[in-house]
Amino acid sequence: MEEKILGFITSLFGKKQYICPFCHEHYTFSAMHARKLADKDGQIHCYYCRKVLQQLH
Repeated sequence: MEEKILGFITSLFGKKQYICPFCHEHYTFSAMHARKLADKDGQIHCYYCRKVLQQLH
């Protein structure tokens, strides 16, 4: 039970990295912040050129 709760908290506050395939700008967002930035399709757009960001693994 505690592992599930800890995993959920880590998923909310863990950092995820994104890159713009067009201008190569790098971004790092918490999962919670990324959800707030996402549009209705769940995609996050580059601040500079507005292209859809790709998540780095």
